[in-house]
Amino acid sequence: MQKLIYLTLISIIILSIINCARVGSPVGGEKDILAPEIIESIPNNYSTNFSTDKIEIQLNEFIRFDNLQQKLVISPPLTEKPEIFVKGKSIIINIGKQKLKENTTYTLSFYDAIVDNNEGNAIKDYEFVFSTGSRLDSLSVNGIVLRAFDLEPEKEGIEVLLYDLLDDTVPKTTPPLYIGKPDEEGRFRINNIKSDTFRIFALQDGNRNHYFDQSGETFAFLDSSFLVEASQEFLRDTTAKDTLTADTTEIDGEEILPDVRLFLFVEDHSIQYLKNSTRETREHLQMVFNKPLKSKKLEITPINFDITDQWFIKEEFIVGDTINLWLTDTTVSGLDLITLELDYLKKDSTGNYIQFADTVTLRYISLSGKTGRGKQISVETQKTLLLTPSIRNNSQIDPNQKIVIESKTPVEIIDTSKIKLFLFEDSLKINTGYILEKDSLQIRKFRFSTEWQEAAKYQLVILPGAFTSIYNYNNDTLILDFNTRKLDYYGKIIVTLKEIPDNLIIQLLDNKGEVKREKTGWKNRRVEFTFLPPGKYRLKAIYDRNKNGKWDTGNYEEKRQPEKVIFYKKELDVRTNWDLEIKWNFETK
Repeated sequence: MQKLIYLTLISIIILSIINCARVGSPVGGEKDILAPEIIESIPNNYSTNFSTDKIEIQLNEFIRFDNLQQKLVISPPLTEKPEIFVKGKSIIINIGKQKLKENTTYTLSFYDAIVDNNEGNAIKDYEFVFSTGSRLDSLSVNGIVLRAFDLEPEKEGIEVLLYDLLDDTVPKTTPPLYIGKPDEEGRFRINNIKSDTFRIFALQDGNRNHYFDQSGETFAFLDSSFLVEASQEFLRDTTAKDTLTADTTEIDGEEILPDVRLFLFVEDHSIQYLKNSTRETREHLQMVFNKPLKSKKLEITPINFDITDQWFIKEEFIVGDTINLWLTDTTVSGLDLITLELDYLKKDSTGNYIQFADTVTLRYISLSGKTGRGKQISVETQKTLLLTPSIRNNSQIDPNQKIVIESKTPVEIIDTSKIKLFLFEDSLKINTGYILEKDSLQIRKFRFSTEWQEAAKYQLVILPGAFTSIYNYNNDTLILDFNTRKLDYYGKIIVTLKEIPDNLIIQLLDNKGEVKREKTGWKNRRVEFTFLPPGKYRLKAIYDRNKNGKWDTGNYEEKRQPEKVIFYKKELDVRTNWDLEIKWNFETK
């Protein structure tokens, strides 16, 4: 009997261990990839004559919100934010006692903010819609929002704002009637809108109040108003150019308004001012402005000294925000303190340009060090003209590349007999010719070029006294060794332009978006980019409306769109020893 009881206890223990092992060991299974499903809602989605202050949406599993505050869009906007939370497998929306507009269709767009609790699978583009009247508005507007400069979508924070008021001030003074949000590609669709005439804008809303009311906010606007009605016709403002296309789009079998294209920009509201001023040596004064001067006619008047002769040489940088003055009169450079009045154009509070005067004081503080015997030596006594080359020693250059030499101070005399360019052929060192050019704006830059031979070794020798500065001191010896590649290493892009708009700038970009070459002129409708290293490139065109040689942003007050840019439709694959020929057509209107 005892033996039977003993065996029974052992059996029970063994069975318990087996059951525990079954429970404690996961058996695995397929990963859940299904999004939660809506079972029902109270009241029903797409209800009319809505009068409750609470909505409950029931789902088939436990869920959570993924960044609801950023993703949820309520259109038209409510005066007070509703309270929204998860309770079990339900979403509760408490609208509160706020008064809703009569006969209005409201849309709560969750986008992908509702996800399951475990895997994060999202319900895509979920909307809860209701009307306070007897019918639901069912029209839509769709389009795309891109950055004007590079035609890429802005990744975060963009809202599309729709107004039934047509006054120009509405984006700054009035809450929008409808709101949409672009996806990652910049595409948007605003559903459940009424038949009416609208203005449309896009905004990266820094303070989240739906107003274009902060300097530096990214913004876009359509030049004209347009009509949305059941027939999907639209009216254009004939006094302005708009960007609506003529083709309709079909989504879910429904014909909707043609694409609206909005191009984002940041207005330049910065007020011109002198950013800083320095005097590193007695002879060199530098003034840096926060942005390029409106007019390059900067007038400079001495305050603490009186002089009638020309007492400086002015050097302006290409971007126009930095001015260098090189003092040529020793009476002036000998002053420890120099006070100047700078007169230039700047905007006033009304946006108009006025002549403005800035006073700047520049003090020279001598930098000196001690020698081993305690004697002091001034930096000023080290009178050697420093030359800085654009390439490193033993580097490789392209066949169309020029070697740039920049001097520390302006140059007065160039002795070309002390500048040699050698070509190495076998064991021979041949003195070959070169072209030396002085930059028309950056007066301290000099460019060396020649018809470079392929796969060749060169040496540039600049002997002492080749360059003499305006202060009568010379350079030290500079020797640069460099070589060229074989020509069959390079590729070429040949672009045939079918139609050429006025003031077109064509840029060649690398795969990082950096500008490698730029063309503003061409012959026989052909643009050639030669001696290109193998790689991926893109072509970008800028419609240079104001002929200033660069892309310019827009301004809403002036009703000025940012300058238009377009990209060639395909990425260009440049291969070694290959000519890539393409045709590119432009709109000329």
